Amino acid sequence: MLKDLFNEFIELSKELRPEYPDSLGNEKKDWSNVFQMKSDIPRLFEVIYSTVQGTKRDINDQRLMDFIPGYRLIHIDEFVLEKKNLDNILNAQTKIAMVVPLLANYSSDFICYVENFDGEGCICILLHDERELNLMYSTPEKFLETINEFYKQHVYFLDDDGYLDYDWEKEGIIGSSLNPDVKYWTS
Repeated sequence: MLKDLFNEFIELSKELRPEYPDSLGNEKKDWSNVFQMKSDIPRLFEVIYSTVQGTKRDINDQRLMDFIPGYRLIHIDEFVLEKKNLDNILNAQTKIAMVVPLLANYSSDFICYVENFDGEGCICILLHDERELNLMYSTPEKFLETINEFYKQHVYFLDDDGYLDYDWEKEGIIGSSLNPDVKYWTS
């Protein structure tokens, strides 16, 4: 299911920005080596990085920066550095087994995969100035499903300069309808 949702994301993003999927590059053969984890690599990362490399922080064409408005998919070559940045920001959270950065912005805010000790994964946002993880999506599937719906319902669009932008109000309505039990979308 995750693979299908990610492939759908690629197709939807291509409709809006035809060059975007190519800008993500093709899978690097040794991509999994950067994940120096004691446990298995989360399936979401397997699906994404076995398909693409991500977006480098210093990409030449900034119009192709965003995976979602304001956040880039961390390039596999920059993963270790971004994980260190994340760990430096994050306060110790006792009920968490794993926190792995997925998306980042220029302010060192992150959208992360978080796994509890029961092996359940979710997607959280970590703002560098708040230093606390806040739940955005109860599962990785909900994350991709919601983003895809944002594309389908034209929450995401290109601004006059060709940058990915979004309708804040519409995002909140659709986000809360798809994630009704998540405070991030309902407050």
